[in-house]
Amino acid sequence: MRVMVFSQLNASVVDLRNTLCSFVGERAFRDATVRPPVGEDSEISFLRLVAWSYAVVFEAGRVAIPYLLQLPGGTSGTSSDAKVARRRLNILRTWSVHNLGFGSNRDASISRDVQRWFMVTSGMYPPEGAEAWRSCFLALCSDVRLIVEHCQGAMTNVLLAPDDGNAAMADLRRRIDRSWPAEEFHKVVGDAVIRLGMRIDAEKFSGPRLSRWREFLETVPDSDDLAARMVPMIERDLIDHVADVLPINGRDVMDRLGLAPGRDVGDALLRARELFRSGIVDPAELLERLKDESTPSP
Repeated sequence: MRVMVFSQLNASVVDLRNTLCSFVGERAFRDATVRPPVGEDSEISFLRLVAWSYAVVFEAGRVAIPYLLQLPGGTSGTSSDAKVARRRLNILRTWSVHNLGFGSNRDASISRDVQRWFMVTSGMYPPEGAEAWRSCFLALCSDVRLIVEHCQGAMTNVLLAPDDGNAAMADLRRRIDRSWPAEEFHKVVGDAVIRLGMRIDAEKFSGPRLSRWREFLETVPDSDDLAARMVPMIERDLIDHVADVLPINGRDVMDRLGLAPGRDVGDALLRARELFRSGIVDPAELLERLKDESTPSP
């Protein structure tokens, strides 16, 4: 009876998750809730394998896997091989869920890499037929298993080296504590939005700023409260963001202050931005303050 390759891969993932959660902590490897593939010889099975594998490597093991890939692993492949496999998984996922354009050098490069991979793996692009898709499925399973087993080997090496191992585990725990999931940032942003009286989508606002916020958390001393240090930075970013999109424009300023087009309008908008950042967010109040400041004292 043929042993299903995906079953072997899934068993390796379970082993790594158990090891990380036992020795590092429950947050070291989260559950992957994406549905796994149920076959291995169709396009839908391959696409589900891509989605499941991405969830495992880039989401469930978001911090632990890149960390362990920097360490010596087992005998199934070098760290470099595992890193190449991780990058290949990333571009396959990008290809499978994004509308790649030819006007972007990055998109074109990803498209070329994916097409070459399919041609080498199945002999054609796009793959056609059960055997072609099975070849792609098995190749990706091998890639992901290489990543996972390298990480398992790295954990074994670390745990068998008591002194250096303790330091490595402590370092990994610290990185995990400081690499908040996106939802944690969304909560802090949502609270700040309510507190500041703004109307902003917390998730959309957080998205492009997550990397910078996580880098900031890396610099916070161990003795400090991470959440308490994060709040002022997020509030400052919110104020900067909203101040860049003032609720008034040059025409509003010209009409209210009786100005002609020119430098005075620009100066008034700069002052309006300062007032907005100070907490004056109502358009009518902003214009009134500008009017008051422009009126000479008797």
